[in-house]
Amino acid sequence: MIISVSHQKGGVGKSTLAYNIAVELSKLYPVEVVDLDVQQTLTACNVIRSKFGQNKLTIHSFEENKDFIKYLNNDSDERITVIDTGGFDSGLNRVAIYASDFILTPVSTEFLEIIGLEKYKKILKEVSQKVGRDIKTHVVLNKIHHSQQNFEDISEFINTASDQFELLTSVIRRRSDFSISLGHGFSVCEFDDASDSSFEIKTLINEIIQKLDLDIEPYKLKRKRKK
Repeated sequence: MIISVSHQKGGVGKSTLAYNIAVELSKLYPVEVVDLDVQQTLTACNVIRSKFGQNKLTIHSFEENKDFIKYLNNDSDERITVIDTGGFDSGLNRVAIYASDFILTPVSTEFLEIIGLEKYKKILKEVSQKVGRDIKTHVVLNKIHHSQQNFEDISEFINTASDQFELLTSVIRRRSDFSISLGHGFSVCEFDDASDSSFEIKTLINEIIQKLDLDIEPYKLKRKRKK
């Protein structure tokens, strides 16, 4: 089972989401990670993780398509592979797109993000034509300001721009917990399991579990009370 966090645009929060998803899913199911990002953020966080006494993730990296494809050919329903793609268009990232059982694309509500999504739609169409099947990505609103509640415009654009986009109901907001927890190699749930960030990541993982029909018990979620 392969989950790719993918977008040709950098700075949208792919690595942060991929790391949190991988860490939390690894507590529920066998998980391996592929780090295709040139910055190797997940690999660095994994090193820090072990220094703080947490169990390390199994992380792979590839430079050649043939080596990556060989790894993907050994995919199994007995494990989940989470792929963090780079924020650019490349052969390796396109291989990840067509090999994935689930693609997650984070976007914010800023105008430049919409332009980036249009470019990503073109890549999805090109890969779909090459492999002879329609490839869909699941779009999650990410790095959203804590006060923003109205998403009608961006939701309408995503839902009507292409059949290749499906907007998830989960919303991940811009919070300091994400950068602080990454600095210790933790997921936000490990950093503070009662935080709003933790609730949002668990909500997203539950949605992924449901979309993939995984044999995993979803999180029982309850928001903490506001003081």
